Amino acid sequence: MKILKWLLIVVLALVLVLVGFLAYMGYFSTPKVTTQKIGPYTLVYEEYIGPYSNTGKVLAKVFNALKADGIITTKGFGIYLNDPKSTTPDKLHSLVGCVLEKKDEGKAWQLRKKHKVMTWKTKDCLVTEFPIKNDLSYMIGPMKAYPELNKAMQDKKVKLGACMELYDMPAKKTLFIFEIIK
Repeated sequence: MKILKWLLIVVLALVLVLVGFLAYMGYFSTPKVTTQKIGPYTLVYEEYIGPYSNTGKVLAKVFNALKADGIITTKGFGIYLNDPKSTTPDKLHSLVGCVLEKKDEGKAWQLRKKHKVMTWKTKDCLVTEFPIKNDLSYMIGPMKAYPELNKAMQDKKVKLGACMELYDMPAKKTLFIFEIIK
């Protein structure tokens, strides 16, 4: 009987720890969607075709290449061009890379010799955010953000364009951004 009692206490403690951890990660929160003007950003990127779950490697490659060129960035991004619900993983198309800091934007013309560079102009967007606590945040964030963004799209009766995830490391958050098509 004592063993059963201790086993129950241990199981209950583990459940409480798990629930607490999930709460800390933001799993039980509901992201708030707002309409904001987003941009402009100067983006250094690589094109990637394949599962979106592999884009972290591409982002790291761009970050390291910029670092080798003497440019330190604190924000990464992914622009996801296909809906993973209707496109097979091997055909998903994305643009992945780093956002140049304001102080380095003047170097964009130089970077074009070695990298792909583009500008995300200021656009009206649906936006929500999710905190970055650890690597698990990159899995939980999309699970929480995209249903809320899709609901807001339907509620506001707007058509959405490009989808960008902006990884703001100093602020420790991911912005989930959908361009509003007018």
